Amino acid sequence: MSLASLDQRRRAARRRLALLATGILIGGAGVTAFFVLGPGGSSDDASKHDVSPSASAPAVAPTGGSNTPTLLPKAKEVKEGVPVGYPHTLEGAISAAAHYTDANDLFTPEAAERQARVIAEPNYLGMIGSYARMSAQQVRKSRGLPENGESDTANFYVNQARAYSVASAESDKVTVWLLVDATISVKGVSENANQVRGAIMVWADGDWKMSFDSLNDLPDSKPSSAVPGSPQALAEGWRALAYEK
Repeated sequence: MSLASLDQRRRAARRRLALLATGILIGGAGVTAFFVLGPGGSSDDASKHDVSPSASAPAVAPTGGSNTPTLLPKAKEVKEGVPVGYPHTLEGAISAAAHYTDANDLFTPEAAERQARVIAEPNYLGMIGSYARMSAQQVRKSRGLPENGESDTANFYVNQARAYSVASAESDKVTVWLLVDATISVKGVSENANQVRGAIMVWADGDWKMSFDSLNDLPDSKPSSAVPGSPQALAEGWRALAYEK
């Protein structure tokens, strides 16, 4: 990558951070995880309702045709609450993207920043870490909570990846869409929505990392949101996932 290209990407990221700080990119129940930005970062709510308080080169996986979950490899260890350490395979990249999404703590800004520094590609740890903190702060503010704080039993944002769709795959770079069951609770009142999240995973430092490109270069086209396991989800090409125990 040329220095000019690198500077251009950094300027683009700074512009997005500025927009984020004013609440333009984040707000409401469809808030996206910290690594989702740009045209691919919006979330589609297939269902939304109130609930009671509470390495070889991989090939693109086939889509559609079966509700049998793809068993994804488990991580080797946990750092800052994030499972890390995946095989250099397509399934390893998908597992990393799904686990990173599940672990993201958007209601605890300090934790979100630490987690981002664990999962981000090496050259952009600080930038993505700062974005993660700002995202979490804006999420809290949009829900009427103090800018800084921690998740608790009444206030939390929980993600659970349920299905995936591979957009493209190379030996060291995989673009994947995730169908996520997201639950957000504020003062004990919860909402649930199915959302589409995107991630570009790169192989770096012996593990799958979240690429800086996820902030800018997700494909414009993506599968539509759907209830996981439904005929619509199957028709959209979503493949159910499960984690290896």
